[in-house]
Amino acid sequence: MSGLNALLSAPLRGLLFDLDGTLVDSVPDLAAALDTALESLGYAPAGEARARHWVGNGAPKLAQRGLAWALEVDEARAPAAQVERLLAEFYRAYGEDSWSRSQLYPGVREALEYWAAQGIKMACVTNKPERFTHPLLAHFGLEALLPVVVGGDTLPQRKPDPAPLLLACERLGVSVDSTVMVGDSINDVQAARACHMPVACVSYGYNHGSPIADAKPDLLVAHFSELLHTERRNPGK
Repeated sequence: MSGLNALLSAPLRGLLFDLDGTLVDSVPDLAAALDTALESLGYAPAGEARARHWVGNGAPKLAQRGLAWALEVDEARAPAAQVERLLAEFYRAYGEDSWSRSQLYPGVREALEYWAAQGIKMACVTNKPERFTHPLLAHFGLEALLPVVVGGDTLPQRKPDPAPLLLACERLGVSVDSTVMVGDSINDVQAARACHMPVACVSYGYNHGSPIADAKPDLLVAHFSELLHTERRNPGK
């Protein structure tokens, strides 16, 4: 059925997908909202290229990294009160437009439709808040294919904690040993490892500017459609 079966001891029953950097290139909209927020507080815009290295740990971390850059300080020294102000402005701007510049990665829709036709149960497990995740999935027509969504605010924990993955499996009615996590960052790899779930990664995602191969996922592909047929394992394993 799929090269992903090679990662499992049991037949493939479930797939969990990260969103930003895996299914959708959402950085253009995230960067635009961050720049609007920075400018609203009197700072220079950071630009899309920098934002690509900052996404992946949720909006609060994005705001912290953006403010630290603007103030030319380490992340840990970004004043919490100013981070909260910047985050509030970011949410306002992103809430007004979270999809007009974003693009679905090539091969995503076709692959999801294939797995759905095979009876594979699928969920979106993302650190993006649910209130932004659902509109983005709806915009690209993916809600029916990903009926279960675990967002960054669904639980107190977010990836790399394994709790969101375990909740997604519970809601899908699938076992961990028959499920594969698909993502683009070390957060996805660490969350999967923590619950003993195989993890496949795409190499084109964000991962804070570091090669995802360094995190040693069980499977690494350069194009989403390769997940349907490749059994090439990460050479680092």
